[in-house]
Amino acid sequence: MKSEQALKMAQRLGDLIRQHRTLHYTQSTFAKMIGVSRSTVQKLEQGEVVKSDVLFEALVVLQLQGSLLDEINELAADVGGYNARQRKTNKTQVINDDF
Repeated sequence: MKSEQALKMAQRLGDLIRQHRTLHYTQSTFAKMIGVSRSTVQKLEQGEVVKSDVLFEALVVLQLQGSLLDEINELAADVGGYNARQRKTNKTQVINDDF
């Protein structure tokens, strides 16, 4: 069984892909571009299970790679989790090299 967060993410990414895909491509054309069948594109857009490489290729072709992190951050915020875009601060470390 899938978690509620995983299902939400799949649905949100599917919606995002569908919104951007319809601006430029039919499902059939887009399917050929990412090397899958039209029915796989339908599944992807409906938030159903597809292989991760298909999801990633779809995001790359539509230039939506950054949206993946945005979606992860929004879902994490919904459940009080971690922000993937946060960066650790580099603290200056003093090295004692006096021997």
